[in-house]
Amino acid sequence: MVMHLGTLRGSLRSGHVGIDPISNEVEEAIDQGRITQMRILAEPTEPVAVCRMLVKMGLEVVAMDSPDDARSPKFDSARVFARRPAKGMEWWFFINTNHTGLFAKFRNGISIEDWVNGVSLSVHQFDEFEAFRLQLLDMIIFTPLDVRVLLPNMQEFSEPDYRLFHVKN
Repeated sequence: MVMHLGTLRGSLRSGHVGIDPISNEVEEAIDQGRITQMRILAEPTEPVAVCRMLVKMGLEVVAMDSPDDARSPKFDSARVFARRPAKGMEWWFFINTNHTGLFAKFRNGISIEDWVNGVSLSVHQFDEFEAFRLQLLDMIIFTPLDVRVLLPNMQEFSEPDYRLFHVKN
């Protein structure tokens, strides 16, 4: 369930933030311990730039495997979007995060082995298109490498574990 609890406020105490509850009910639930945690979802401030970077990274992965394939017509729309998207051009990416695993790594430290095994860039072939997949520890970022790929139906994938970003230049 997605719920707005109030406004976060900075604190002069290191490692602490405060909240101005949106209602008396929220304040009571916090005071009584019925609300014991909050997830703060990061939003990219420049989602078009992030998406263009992801598409560019995907093209680079293709080019590492086959420079000729990366220059083929099937990637024309991806090259246009990554280099200089036309006004109104749309694309999308989504982020899947295992918050528990990711925050455990942040809390307990990240070993060299975690980094080596937990970070990868790959391109996957589907029936009609190819897509870029970036894994950063317990976070997976995915974007198609063709503008014709429709937005996924996210009804089966709930926030905050799955986040879809539909961008328009």
